[in-house]
Amino acid sequence: MIKSIEHLVYEHENIKRMLDVVRAASLRVLAGEAVPAKDFHAMIAFIRNYADKTHHGKEEEFLFKAMLAELGMPGQNLIRSGMLVEHDLGRLYVSDLENAVNAYAAEPTEASRLDILVAAGSYVNLLRRHIDKENAAVFPFGDRQLSAEALAAVDADSERFEADPANAAVREEQLQVLADMAAKYL
Repeated sequence: MIKSIEHLVYEHENIKRMLDVVRAASLRVLAGEAVPAKDFHAMIAFIRNYADKTHHGKEEEFLFKAMLAELGMPGQNLIRSGMLVEHDLGRLYVSDLENAVNAYAAEPTEASRLDILVAAGSYVNLLRRHIDKENAAVFPFGDRQLSAEALAAVDADSERFEADPANAAVREEQLQVLADMAAKYL
């Protein structure tokens, strides 16, 4: 059976690798290279499909839901005022990045280059801190404080999610995107 918290930590490693890719591509833009719009769109797709839909989806639907239901005010504060706010802020930065890349593709200006760098940098910095908090505090807190029944339910839900053929296809496609982008930029 899948240990969902361990699997979420594993997924963080893939997400951090994509953060390295986004940063490396941004450094090239900063150095004056042309904006690789197609590559940025691939990075955005990975973020939306793997980091957000797959990873954050499991956190929000399974682990965080259990923590909200079972851990009272500390769980409420940690999840609602911390993790979910950061998930939404990340979505905003990704939307800003997509808009900036599209604006640059329509009319390459220094302002749109700057907007790309600001949005990409904001997302990378937010997610690095977010991942560190989850790995060091949120996940261990949930693992220690949730009942054995709640943890077993989270594990079972995560295992069903991972076994679903549609979810598996998205995951494999996005991991290939990660491999391709890492080979190009890292």
